[in-house]
Amino acid sequence: TAAPLPNGITKIAPFPDTPFCLQTGLTPSNGSQIRTGACSSTPQGQIPSIDHMVSTLITSPENDATLDASKDINITIDNRNLNTGFFDNAESQYYIVPQTLGDNGNIQGHQHVTVQSLLSTGSAPDPRVFAFFKGLNAVAVGGRTLAVTIPGGTITVDGPTRICTMTGSDGHAPAIMPVAQRGSQDDCIRVTIINA
Repeated sequence: TAAPLPNGITKIAPFPDTPFCLQTGLTPSNGSQIRTGACSSTPQGQIPSIDHMVSTLITSPENDATLDASKDINITIDNRNLNTGFFDNAESQYYIVPQTLGDNGNIQGHQHVTVQSLLSTGSAPDPRVFAFFKGLNAVAVGGRTLAVTIPGGTITVDGPTRICTMTGSDGHAPAIMPVAQRGSQDDCIRVTIINA
């Protein structure tokens, strides 16, 4: 759903290249997902107050659970202070729209679930490699609950696995918060996969 923008604006075009971006030599962001690196001139946009910062908790499965990859895996998320269901076209509006707030002061955006097999629990996994990824574009049930099912057979590696949320604004940028010292806006759990 396209987010209502300030001053009644309903559509936004890419912003002109900033002097900063012009100096970088990087490709200007143009609404597509540029894999070789880019420079975005889109303003950060509207930033919530500390009373409207996003918080997320994966409520199911439980941390340290053992999950059977041959069966469907249901993931449930509880979120606070996020107006869900706002998701601009990721092929043409990626990083084009600044962050927007609803009338209630909450960020207008959406969440994602991403799952990665941990080949080592002592080093960070390659972010390019994931077993499952899904944007949760729907409006949260009761304003807070989102869910997704990983079909049985999707995860193909047994062992330690990380399940995480990623909160994004309407324009797909990570949610921007007003202060640095705060609780995390996203959550991760570790599980053990069997029967992959």
